[in-house]
Amino acid sequence: MRRFTLSALLCCTLQMMAQPHFPCSPKLDNPYGVCSHITRPGWDYEIRDNELEIARKNNIGWVRSDLDCGNFFTSHTTNDPTLFNNVLNSTEQHDVNLLGILTRMKKHSWDDPQYALLVEQLAQTYNRRITHWEVQNEVNLIKGVDSLCQKYVGVLKTTYETLKKVNPRNMVLTSGFGELHEPFHSEFSRLGGWKYCDIFNFHTYFTPEGLISWLDKLKETMVRDGWERPVWLTECGMHTANDRQNSAGFLTDLLPAALRRIGLNPKKSAVGVLCNPETGYNALTANDAEELLSPHFRKVVFPTLPQLHNLSVKEVPILIAAADEYFPGTHLPALTDYVRRGGTIVLAGGMPFYYDAHTPDGIFLNRKELGTSFYKQLHMAPATQWKDPVSHEPLTEVPPCCERNKDIPFSYGWTPTTESPARYMSDANLYPGDSLIPLISAGTAHLRYPIAGIYKLNSDLKGNIIFQTRMYTKISSDKESEQARRVARLYLIAFSYGVDKVFWYNLRSREKDLTYSEDNFGLLHRDLSEKPAMQAYRTLTEMCPNGSERPTLTVTDGLYHAKWHKPDGTEMHALWAPTGNQKVRIKKHGHIKVYDHLGNHQNLKGKTLNIKEGVYYVEGDITH
Repeated sequence: MRRFTLSALLCCTLQMMAQPHFPCSPKLDNPYGVCSHITRPGWDYEIRDNELEIARKNNIGWVRSDLDCGNFFTSHTTNDPTLFNNVLNSTEQHDVNLLGILTRMKKHSWDDPQYALLVEQLAQTYNRRITHWEVQNEVNLIKGVDSLCQKYVGVLKTTYETLKKVNPRNMVLTSGFGELHEPFHSEFSRLGGWKYCDIFNFHTYFTPEGLISWLDKLKETMVRDGWERPVWLTECGMHTANDRQNSAGFLTDLLPAALRRIGLNPKKSAVGVLCNPETGYNALTANDAEELLSPHFRKVVFPTLPQLHNLSVKEVPILIAAADEYFPGTHLPALTDYVRRGGTIVLAGGMPFYYDAHTPDGIFLNRKELGTSFYKQLHMAPATQWKDPVSHEPLTEVPPCCERNKDIPFSYGWTPTTESPARYMSDANLYPGDSLIPLISAGTAHLRYPIAGIYKLNSDLKGNIIFQTRMYTKISSDKESEQARRVARLYLIAFSYGVDKVFWYNLRSREKDLTYSEDNFGLLHRDLSEKPAMQAYRTLTEMCPNGSERPTLTVTDGLYHAKWHKPDGTEMHALWAPTGNQKVRIKKHGHIKVYDHLGNHQNLKGKTLNIKEGVYYVEGDITH
């Protein structure tokens, strides 16, 4: 645990200081937005005025919604403007701007010879009422279309020219590119798609700190190809869907039992949670580590990916290495060496290391499929025998049989379903002296393989690998609380790097299915009651209101510090540490106030703040 004085942070040699990457205003100009389906009947259209009133009361000046062509055009030659007129009447009444997404009708825009006429009719009908137009949603994620990027650039050019002909003040946004996936992103730049937009737009659902890598990548693309545009982030966020079956028990129940089986006492051991604050890689959040691991282990520490090369097995004998199928491939040799030296790694979900999540310079960003090619180096193996020898039934993702190892006392388990299917591991790559201990096995009546287990290694590798292959489950102690902790971090990082406007997805959760992610992204519940994230959003807009100075951001040894001035000149600071506790001593000079990320006033005891994932706001001058 590092200790800092906040004033000293402003003077020390910094690991990183953010600079705006894109053209942007020095002061925040109506930067807060949300997505809401207020243009879709049966979704949010009927309650749009209630939602817009909530948005305005929480200082949200933009709402993003689809301009579904079927809600305007009754055919290619006739239209009914009533629905969108009603929506615009509501947005204007509540002083909220509408960002409209141009969606297709029954065919792709590039296949519709009437497309330009449709855009022109929309633009003329709502001239000066809709001023910002997003050209399709996440077009780069469309599957099965040849020359997709080239076709989209053609559509963007047509849309741009049409909208500018109707009104030169119309502002054109690219489709929100989902995660800037390649090769679409680079191809768009090389083809000159940027010539046909006023604002570049993308989406990401990675951790807030992971956003930095995306912004760096986008800047590098612009510099490489000689262009720049203002940037908006029109979708970001986190869902709060419940697991259909418990998942936290893997860490709180199965893991301690597995460790005792191989002779390790959790209560006498330190457990590491692998992370990298600068790139957003977290095997487990600091809060979840405290909630789920601290009661069972002597202490929890947070080694970073670069520290993995020299990580002491004696000091950190157990390492939570991955929560899902993603792992930065450049660090796999160091992870193997840790196991070779006797370390125990924990792989908490999916087929381990299936995706090499990295760029050539080692930043956790893009993904490349590795499959199971790395397994031999760790003496692991996927199951390859897929048929029951008696019934000839194949092993499936949802096997008919699943059971726990009765010789090891734990109660955690899950029934594989389509939402949490199984993957199978085997002993095919074990060396003499190694063994595979099943913890949970699944399959048919006559053929079963471990879907959770322990590779106990005693050959050239001297450590252990504890795994479960449960798919599509992210272990979390409290998703609503974690969602709230992300809000301010994401917005402040985006603003400091020059993003002009940020839209949270979504304002309201539909919550038709509490276990379905798409139904549970909102800041509000279905009945418009608040989640903690809405309280965090409101606190952010009060601490960093419209017209504030654009925040500056510095990062020192994993401690994030944003600074800005409100329109009235009040100096503000935001502090957070996404991968563990940081002690910061506040030297009071004059009137200092401290608030947590939910807006609760904090009484400083001993003038020291214990900084974690949730932002602390410090109001006042602490620089002298």
